[in-house]
Amino acid sequence: MATGLSSLYARRAKEVQASSIREICKLISNSKICSMAGGWPDPKTFPAEEIREIATRVLTDYPEMALQYGASEGIPALCEELARWTASRDGISCTPDQVFVTSGSAQGMELVAKVLIEPGDVAFVGLPTYFGGTGACRTFGAELVGVPLDDDGMNPEALEARIDGARSAGKKPKLIYIIPDFQNPTGATLPVERRKRIVDLANEYDLAIVEDNPYRNLCFTGKPLPPLKAFDTEGRIVCLRSFSKIFCPGFRLAFAIGEKDMIRRMVISRQFEDCCSNVFAQYILLEFIKEGLLDDQIEKNCRYYKKKRDVLLESLDRHFPKSVKWNRPAGGFFVFVHLPDTMDSEELLRHAVDRNVAFVAGTPFYIDNRGRNTFRLSYAQADEEAMKEAVAVLGRLIEERTQQESGERR
Repeated sequence: MATGLSSLYARRAKEVQASSIREICKLISNSKICSMAGGWPDPKTFPAEEIREIATRVLTDYPEMALQYGASEGIPALCEELARWTASRDGISCTPDQVFVTSGSAQGMELVAKVLIEPGDVAFVGLPTYFGGTGACRTFGAELVGVPLDDDGMNPEALEARIDGARSAGKKPKLIYIIPDFQNPTGATLPVERRKRIVDLANEYDLAIVEDNPYRNLCFTGKPLPPLKAFDTEGRIVCLRSFSKIFCPGFRLAFAIGEKDMIRRMVISRQFEDCCSNVFAQYILLEFIKEGLLDDQIEKNCRYYKKKRDVLLESLDRHFPKSVKWNRPAGGFFVFVHLPDTMDSEELLRHAVDRNVAFVAGTPFYIDNRGRNTFRLSYAQADEEAMKEAVAVLGRLIEERTQQESGERR
C-alpha cells in the first residue's frame, strides 16, 4: 500500500516538469561560478534609492491603502496610468478596464491558459521558445504544435501550414503563443509584415494570440516595432508585459492588456489563487511612473545592457571557432548559440560547470526534443570581465571537442 500522498497526485502534477533555469540556478549557487544561465536582471540596475524615497512617502501619506488588500484587477490609479503609458509608448489604445496587474507575467500566461484552453486544444508555439509559456499551455491539456523560427522569428507560412494540418486532422486550433521582440531564447525580432500577417491568420482561423513581451523595452537601437496588439482589430490578442526587466523583479509586477470580457475572466480566475498583486509595490510603481522615472530607467537599462551585449559578442568573435554560429540581438538579454550538429550542449554544460561556467542547454526550449546542439547565453547578470573569461573557457572546451571528433573520424 502506498504511503503519503503520492498515489493521490493529479495527473497534471505528475506530468509537470521543473524549470530548467531554476534547476540550474540551484546547481550554480556557488559564488565562484560565472552564470550566463538565467535571464535575471543585474542588481546594479535596480533603482534602490528612488524606491526607498517613494516607499517612505507612500508609507507616510497613505499607509492605510498601501498596506491593505487591493482590487484583483490592480489598484485603479495604476491601471489608469498603465493604459496611458502603454498608449504613449506602444500605440495601444486601451481603457483602464482592459488592463490587469498580475503577479509577474508568468501568472498572466497561466491565467490566459486557464481561461482559454481545454484538453486537446492546439496551441502553436515557436521552435524554439520560452518553456514557461509552453508549460502553462501543457498544464491545462493543450497539444503543442511547433512552428519553426528563423532569423526573423516565427514564419507565418509555416504557421498557416500547421494550422491547416491541425484542422485537417480534426483538432481544435486555439491559440498562438509568440514572443515578438528579442525572443527568448533566440533574440529574434519579428518584422512588421510578419506581425500583421500573424494577426490576419488569427482573424481568419478564429484563434487567440498570446503576445508575451517582457523584453520589448530593452531595445538598443531606435524604437521597438509596434506590438502585435497595435494591429488587433478583433480583440483576439492578450498582450503580456513585465516590469521585472525594466524596474525590479522582486516586486513581481506585470500586466496584461486584452478585451474587457477576457480580462474580466482572467481576474475572476485569479481570485481563487492570490486575490491581488502586491499592493505596496503597486503604489511604488505608480509613483515611479508618474514622476517619469520609469522612462528614465528604461533608457539607463538599454545603455547598460547594450554595453554588456557588446562585450559578450566581442568575446564570442574572439574565442569561438568558425564552426559555431550565434545571433546578434538588437535588444533583450540573450544570445543563442548553434554548435556543430554532432555536439551535445548538455555534455558541454557538464564540463563547463566543472570549470565554474554555466549556461542553459537548448533542448528545453524545443517541444520536440530537438536543439541538442544549441544553448542560450545571457549577458544580463554576469559582470563583463567574468563573461570574457567564461567565453574563453567555453571556446577552449568546444575546440577540445572539435579536435576529439576530428580524431575519432580519422
